[in-house]
Amino acid sequence: MLDALGNIGDFVGGIAVIVTLIYLAIQVRGNTAALQTASRQEIAAGLSDWGKLQLEPRTAHAYARGIHAYPDPPFEERSLFWYALSNHALFFQGAFALHESGQLEEETFQAYLDWFACHVATPGGGAWWDELGRPFFTKRMVEVVDARLARGGLPDIRGLGAYRLDETPAPPSPAQP
Repeated sequence: MLDALGNIGDFVGGIAVIVTLIYLAIQVRGNTAALQTASRQEIAAGLSDWGKLQLEPRTAHAYARGIHAYPDPPFEERSLFWYALSNHALFFQGAFALHESGQLEEETFQAYLDWFACHVATPGGGAWWDELGRPFFTKRMVEVVDARLARGGLPDIRGLGAYRLDETPAPPSPAQP
């Protein structure tokens, strides 16, 4: 009889372990979803903060001049451009790290990658990338950005209203694949 009670106890204990594991799996899945949501919100806030730099007219003008002609603009404009694009790269490095850890899904990551690569694909952005990006940002991030640049097909952001230096019409952008 004691053996039978012991077997029943083992059986009930086994069921309890299985129920606990199922409960923990559900909790982990919910926690992962919450982390992904928080990560997306953090990344969106980072991009928004970077965009707010462009609201200050001096910085916006310096950035527009920078993507066209860095490092040629005068010191103040060159420094503002350098600072603004560095902040954009730091934002993207954060998005990259979240993507690498599985907390930022592929579609959102690709959109951020394309947007950052568009800036680095400009003449001034490319000069900045050679001077600061490649030497100082994480090797894997640099490889991913360089691969995206090599694929081509990025629109020329110098044609966007915020980045044109005069009122000439926007240059044609290459078709997206």
